[in-house]
Amino acid sequence: MTKTPHENEQKKREFFDYLKGGKGFSKSSVNKFAEAIGQWQIFSDDEDFAAFNKSKATAYVDWLQSRVARTEAGQLAPVTQDNYLRRTKRFFEWLSEQPGYRNKIPKSDVDFLRLSRGDARIARSGTTKTMPTFEEFKQIVEGIEVNNEIDQRDRALICFALITGCRISAIVSLRMKSFDKEKKLIDQNPGDGVLTKNSKRILTTFFPIRWDAPERYFVEWYEHLKGRGFGPENPIFPATLTGPAANKNNYSKESVGTEFWSDAGGARKIFEKRCVHAGVPYFHPHQFRHLVVSLMSKTRLTEEEKRAISLNLGHENVSTTFGSYGYGSMSDEDAIKLVQKLKDVQNDAGGGLTLSDEEKVVFERVMRRIM
Repeated sequence: MTKTPHENEQKKREFFDYLKGGKGFSKSSVNKFAEAIGQWQIFSDDEDFAAFNKSKATAYVDWLQSRVARTEAGQLAPVTQDNYLRRTKRFFEWLSEQPGYRNKIPKSDVDFLRLSRGDARIARSGTTKTMPTFEEFKQIVEGIEVNNEIDQRDRALICFALITGCRISAIVSLRMKSFDKEKKLIDQNPGDGVLTKNSKRILTTFFPIRWDAPERYFVEWYEHLKGRGFGPENPIFPATLTGPAANKNNYSKESVGTEFWSDAGGARKIFEKRCVHAGVPYFHPHQFRHLVVSLMSKTRLTEEEKRAISLNLGHENVSTTFGSYGYGSMSDEDAIKLVQKLKDVQNDAGGGLTLSDEEKVVFERVMRRIM
């Protein structure tokens, strides 16, 4: 095959500029497109993009499905295949409208960059979401014996993740000035360097979880940092103190420094370490976000209250909060229990069925499947 790396790279740069400038995509989103297009280039041996056709699109779909990957199944997950195909398709749709490519790439051929309907349904249905139980959360928190700053920071970090529902990338980039103690307000402001999804400013507060200790642990940590002289620009959750410049891999076992984490990886390791120590499965930070929504879902909420919770989490739509995060994340086992409850009530001659709001949503989901 004739390789044309210069022309290909030029068109990729133009496409990425279009995504950033024309569509307002974030850097991380553009990187995902770059990864997807990179998969196509591996498949095609970096052949000229203009050589794209229906046969190659179909072959690419087959290649993704059979490609060896470092997963438990040894292959790319359906959702990963779907993401690669959707982003590659968008690139070739854009390319088919560019000068020099309009007569070479038929848009009808680009449509073949897709999974079958069945595979696409599997990919977009997602996997069963797991999250810690409230009891497991308490076990993790209470299992941290505070003997030094590292212990105190780790406990405050895990507590903060649950009672605010903040994403871990935002948490590790929060500054001291991001928290207003009097108003109990957390200002996730990208203008202050806070890394929020889609660079959106999010105002949030503490969710009521019927346990006061987590909020107290966080506030005590915040006051401890102020006592150490931390100012408005310093991190609320600083990285562990490292050795001198010549020995950066020498980490303290007792103290934090004054620097931000370079990324969220270090904070995720804290969750893993503390879960293992508490004798519970490792739950990554985002699963605590699901837990707080689950806890809120178990209370009787007005539509106004649901909207408030959604805004606190940075969601545009209430359906995102109480669909993907809340009721929609219930397993089929939950649905089975609900159907069994219906049977128990029917066997009770004088019984009337009383369902919680949560159970009603699961019941409706079961009925939609049946219908």
